[in-house]
Amino acid sequence: MLFNPLELILFAFCYGLSMMIFPFVPSIEKAIFNLSQTINVTYLTFLIWDLLHLKSDVLLSTGNILPFLATMAVFGVVDLLSVTIIVSITSKMRVAEIVKETIEWTSVSYTLVAFIGWILAEVYMKFYLYGLLGFILPLLLMRYNMRLFAKDKEIQFAQLQDYNVLLKDNNEQLLLTLSQIIDARENSLFGHSLTVAKYATAIGEKLQFTTDQLYDLKRGSLLHDIGKLGISEAILQKPGKLTEEEFKVIRGHSLIGFKILENNKGMEKVAQIVIQHHEQYSGEGYPNQLKAEEILIESRIIALCDAVDTMLSTRSYKQGWSIDKVVAELARCRGTHFDPSVVDAFMELKNDLESSFFSNSFKTKESDLSLGSLLIGK
Repeated sequence: MLFNPLELILFAFCYGLSMMIFPFVPSIEKAIFNLSQTINVTYLTFLIWDLLHLKSDVLLSTGNILPFLATMAVFGVVDLLSVTIIVSITSKMRVAEIVKETIEWTSVSYTLVAFIGWILAEVYMKFYLYGLLGFILPLLLMRYNMRLFAKDKEIQFAQLQDYNVLLKDNNEQLLLTLSQIIDARENSLFGHSLTVAKYATAIGEKLQFTTDQLYDLKRGSLLHDIGKLGISEAILQKPGKLTEEEFKVIRGHSLIGFKILENNKGMEKVAQIVIQHHEQYSGEGYPNQLKAEEILIESRIIALCDAVDTMLSTRSYKQGWSIDKVVAELARCRGTHFDPSVVDAFMELKNDLESSFFSNSFKTKESDLSLGSLLIGK
């Protein structure tokens, strides 16, 4: 509103430079972008204003309202898009997603600054040097105030992150304890859920799961047998062979587990994992005879890891198998009982890790925290 093109470019350069010095921006790429973006956006806005506004000594006139709004809109759109495109390239987020998240507060910010600039420009035209002080001091105070506000929000955000980590750790400790309670209700199963979680986590990492996917996989692994809390211990601890009716009751534990978890906020996905962990890739599992991709990938992983630990571990009715015998059985059931991609990931895992990684969970001691530690700090 006030300067000719050369003065404008110099002013925009100094303003862009000040934003890099306070706070200091060490990256030369960021410095170049900030300077060029400030100059380009400011100069483009000048061209719009110079083309549309009424040429008079009074800026604050009704005839300048529409030119002012047009100028403000161009500045906001160009500035927002230029920054958004760079952020999109560096963060891999979509431009539309970034705009959606920022449009509300940026619109308010651009509007506020524009109106203040309009008023200060008029003040400068009337009072010159004193107007210049009135032009600079409020801007500096506003910037300092915004800096304090941003710093305060950063501190609050860091505190929230610390609280979330603490809460997550506490929740995981509760899940570990609950998994041990579940295992303790059935003879010789102590350590089973933890071992399944250990294998499942390793396979999830091999399949390049996201952090959220791994978290759901861990929780689903630890709680996959939670439905057994609703099964009679007389059946769970029966030393001999189960009758057909007793086996039917046992098969109901995945549905019971789903009903326990489905109404717990944040556990909806885990409930789905639990109800599907006895489905088979061929469609012959239970309770819903899902097959192939109809089954959640987390459930397909847990189905394999559950079977692996059962085969490896000593039970009241059998001795634990060797890892080579387990591998042979997985190869035999590849594509029928188990997802081929999950079997392949397990085979790669077996080749990558020491044989001691694949253990007999029956031998797990209550004081052994190595399994439980797989969830803490990840």
